[in-house]
Amino acid sequence: MGQKNKIMTSRRVEIYLLKQDMKQTYKTIDYEWLTRPTGDPFADAGGFAIEYLSEKFPEKDILELIKYVTVDNYISTWKGKLHSYYHGSKITNTSIKTDGAKIEGTMKMFEAIISEIEEAEIGFCRISGRETKLYSLGRESMMLSGSGGFINFHHYFDDGLKMSKEIVIRMFFMPLATILLQGKIALLYSNDVEVVKFWVRDNCSQNLSRIGKPIQDEAEAGALKSEYTRISNALFSFVDKLFTTTPFLKANTSLTLYHCSNFITKSELQIYELPAKVFRFYTTCLQPKYLEDWLFFVRSHYFENKHKGAIYNPHSDLFELVKSKEKILIKNDEFKQWYNVIYNKLLNNGNLRKDFLRWSSKHPLKFEIVSIYQQNIIGMKKETINKIKELAAFLVREEDADKIKKRINALDGVKNASALRRFILKDVVTANYIAGNNDPIVSVDDYVNYLFPDGSYWAEIRDILLIAIYQELHERNLISEELKVELESEAEEEIIND
Repeated sequence: MGQKNKIMTSRRVEIYLLKQDMKQTYKTIDYEWLTRPTGDPFADAGGFAIEYLSEKFPEKDILELIKYVTVDNYISTWKGKLHSYYHGSKITNTSIKTDGAKIEGTMKMFEAIISEIEEAEIGFCRISGRETKLYSLGRESMMLSGSGGFINFHHYFDDGLKMSKEIVIRMFFMPLATILLQGKIALLYSNDVEVVKFWVRDNCSQNLSRIGKPIQDEAEAGALKSEYTRISNALFSFVDKLFTTTPFLKANTSLTLYHCSNFITKSELQIYELPAKVFRFYTTCLQPKYLEDWLFFVRSHYFENKHKGAIYNPHSDLFELVKSKEKILIKNDEFKQWYNVIYNKLLNNGNLRKDFLRWSSKHPLKFEIVSIYQQNIIGMKKETINKIKELAAFLVREEDADKIKKRINALDGVKNASALRRFILKDVVTANYIAGNNDPIVSVDDYVNYLFPDGSYWAEIRDILLIAIYQELHERNLISEELKVELESEAEEEIIND
């Protein structure tokens, strides 16, 4: 059995033993449904939070866990600041003045539900799908729902969404599994349940570590706050942490970030998707053989108007800015809050081709990174990329700076598909024939199926060929400082004019 399978099997055994060891005091509760995945991101976050707390406190039954979370987290540490999540709950209701009354009201509510004293009806739970006793959840207990004057949010104008007691309990634990990002609730979900659990357990762990610590500033109270101010930076930082600490990532993993507010006057929800192809490309770049080049590339693309002109130094991991003859050093804690065009494009389905082109004219970058990007995200054929790389090697075969510069200038000057075809025929096919090579460098199949197939975009072929040429020059140490300056200028002008 492979190491990865051993880890997964071990995790399944751990989860099984946890469920067996959970203190099961109440016969009215289906304990499996307190933690079982449902497909609802908010219910699952609450369920996995319960699972985590059950591991930490196996001696506590579910009602004791509810009291622990109410007293130690929501009241003592968060100072009752659950308003982003719930309205009119026993903790956020302004008519309930004291902490003691908030705790008592919360516990009585759950005691009544668990003991089934609370009024209920028989039906099918909206989330679990089980036929069981149902309770109404409105905005006092559930995210992005209706209540009171907003009953039109619910079927048949009910006073709330009809849920089983297990889902009611899970929703109460859900805030522990989230963070506040830009002042709104951020919850991460995935097609890989282990990734969701990693997110939940990490947030729960941080929340528990806050208990008992003195609060110096009132702003520290409330839900766990992200250290990031930008959504794309926060999301990719999570992927970094996930990649470096977990061994069970799947190639087809995708992520969904729910970014929402439940304030009564401004309820909103935005959903950010990180598709599997982007996740796969990004985590591939984090592998040791690509990491150094990738980090230099990505971190150099942080930008902030107040520090315009700052340059990233990969050796010190600092941005350096010369201002009034004084060198200002900017640390990671500060620049990681800046706008990053690479993260933003990856998250929003932008294209990195021009960024790779501009970067390649200045710096070495493993061409495999570009190749993986083109294949996995853009959908370019592997044969096309291999042929482009072969053409690049041919075009810089002579270590003559003037000839290389002329070929780059000619390719750089290509402004349409027919001009690109003429360049390949003249500077590659004809040149190969004149050189007396027996094998054609571009066959009819190459030309028709890989370089210029139906539906292809000529500028993409040109740019990837330029990138491959630049990387050939870097690898062979053929770029003089003079040529390097010219290449930078030409590449930037091409990007602007395209």
